[in-house]
Amino acid sequence: MASSLCRNLRNKNLSIGKLVFDWVIVMWLLALLIGLLSGIVIGLVTVGGSIIVTSMLMLMSAVFHLQLNMKQIVTTTAFYTLFTTISGAIYFWIQRLVVHKIVLYFGIPALLSSMISSLLANSLNNQVLQGIFAFFSLLAAVAIILPSSNKDLRTDMEFPYVISIILSIIIGTVGGMIGVAAGFLYMPIFLRLFRLSVKQAIGTGMFVGGMLCVGTILGKLSWDYIRIEVIVPLSISGIIGVLIGGKLTTIISEKWLNLLMCLIIAAIAVQTHIVFLADSLMVPLPVIITVSLIMSATFTWLIFKYNPIRERTGA
Repeated sequence: MASSLCRNLRNKNLSIGKLVFDWVIVMWLLALLIGLLSGIVIGLVTVGGSIIVTSMLMLMSAVFHLQLNMKQIVTTTAFYTLFTTISGAIYFWIQRLVVHKIVLYFGIPALLSSMISSLLANSLNNQVLQGIFAFFSLLAAVAIILPSSNKDLRTDMEFPYVISIILSIIIGTVGGMIGVAAGFLYMPIFLRLFRLSVKQAIGTGMFVGGMLCVGTILGKLSWDYIRIEVIVPLSISGIIGVLIGGKLTTIISEKWLNLLMCLIIAAIAVQTHIVFLADSLMVPLPVIITVSLIMSATFTWLIFKYNPIRERTGA
């Protein structure tokens, strides 16, 4: 009887071990897929990749019960973005698509402010952080879709030093709380305020986003927030994805990159609000569907109303 009990316990332990092993494989495959997709998006338009990682990890945690809290997701996204932006930034530096002055006046304030806010955010709960993330994803979508004038920033006298530092501190503060996904807010600023081309904004955003994520990581240097089993596969596939996306920018026109950027940001804004309503506010499903449909229809109308591709192709 004792030997039979031992066999049963051994078989039970083997079954549990196999289940855990299978679950780790599934998690690695999902992380590799998310990292590759996000890396390609980062390489293409620099925005959206980190938000995809953040929102997908939130979704994975809720659906597959990974027990990832928002602070762990923020830290994972920061490590992922650091590795992917380094590989992407080198590529765009070689292509001379990085504006050094903007990197200086946006990068340093972002690093310092994100480190401070990252430390302060450790005391905030997940619902508050998810709400902040959803709000700023909506703000960025509206800002990047609406049209801007074609006036170029040409002379040193026109460079808005004070505004640059203030905006960078604000975004760095938000980034420290919700992760470097807030770095996508730089793109509307680079395109609207500094009148950079899409490719210049992408290359410059790589460097500034990398400095923001360094500050975020420094505020989260605790094993309570670091999930190595998720960070490693995300980063490996993310680096490959960035190189692929960077290559694709050489064969895609500025007009189509701009359209792609608008579509990505709009889709992410809708998705993050769905996750926030379902996971944090526990809103009924009919309300979530209604909100998502309204947001999707509104963004679709705005994109095809204001995107320059439609105007030029129809001319």
